[in-house]
Amino acid sequence: MEIKRLHLKNFRNYKEEDICFSRGISLIYGDNAQGKTNIIEALYLFATGKSHRTRNMNELIMHGEQFFYLLLEFEDKNYAQKIEIKFEKGKRKELFINEVKKDRLSDLLGIVPSVLFAPESLLTIKGSPGERRKLIDIVLCLVNKTYLYNLQKYNRILKNKNILLKQIQAGKQKPEMLNVWNESQAEAGALIIKERVALTESLETRMDRLLLGISDGGENIKIRYKTSIVNCDNVSDGILYTLNENMQKEIEQGICLYGPHRDDLEIDVNDKNSRIYCSQGQQRSVALALNIAILEEMELRIGKTPLLLLDDVMSELDEKRQKYLFDIINDKQTIITTTEKTKFMESGKEISYIHIKNGKIIDQKEYQGNIPDEIQKQRW
Repeated sequence: MEIKRLHLKNFRNYKEEDICFSRGISLIYGDNAQGKTNIIEALYLFATGKSHRTRNMNELIMHGEQFFYLLLEFEDKNYAQKIEIKFEKGKRKELFINEVKKDRLSDLLGIVPSVLFAPESLLTIKGSPGERRKLIDIVLCLVNKTYLYNLQKYNRILKNKNILLKQIQAGKQKPEMLNVWNESQAEAGALIIKERVALTESLETRMDRLLLGISDGGENIKIRYKTSIVNCDNVSDGILYTLNENMQKEIEQGICLYGPHRDDLEIDVNDKNSRIYCSQGQQRSVALALNIAILEEMELRIGKTPLLLLDDVMSELDEKRQKYLFDIINDKQTIITTTEKTKFMESGKEISYIHIKNGKIIDQKEYQGNIPDEIQKQRW
């Protein structure tokens, strides 16, 4: 899979622009607040159907306009394809895949898979449990639509159960009504936990190898899936037992307190919790290893290499980590944003350069290298 061209209309600070990408590294550079991250955001939107920066789609529309429109042209298995996303204020997002309208944004998942590494990626390591659950859920939804269905089902059950708990608390319903919802939550929750545990185990193996490389063998990693559910041979039985044992506690607080929506990942470096005891540099190494491990896992599961989006992270990495990352992404299509162009020009890598200023493409130049002229003409 290789993305070719992105067209933006009324998106953030872009009135109307076209951006072409090379098959290797495309470097988007310019001063701060010029619109570099907006391009990353648009590309991520094609991967997940959602922005990584806001839940309010109106914020994506250029000031003074009523809609935005995005078009992504890409090639997959030697076939030219395209995806279009349009959003108008007061309406739902519209999605077209190869000019066929789709009713669900979930139809996007897996078509243009992407892995995003940005400064806020550190929150996965040092932030709240919700940040880690969110990342794991995104990965599993991208590679497994059954997981997406089960997660949506679980969230609906949770919503209805929380309503019932409030009603019981107010004396409007009987506690026995919880039995059916506890059984449903246990059944749906078990499917989620099993998938998360399997992914956690796979990521641990990959991250341990990667972190050993980043640290020259000085650090190893362990990941534990932490849950409040009683340990049973049957996960569903464990959830149901925990819910029934704590039914009164949930009624008193009026909210569901147990289940995969409260679980966490504990990432240990040299047997110490990375969230608490690691330095900022170590946390960056762990975040880097995690994102590369996710890229490898997605490539294995869906059979194509995800697009790697690196949003202003090179300045956060020391020279050693930068070199390691460059070696890893050498054969992967990668989009990088930066304010510093010079250090990349000195890297010796084949890079195309895209200069951004005030929401406009000032210049696009592809590294010529040894690419034949006829291929250059076809691609630009």
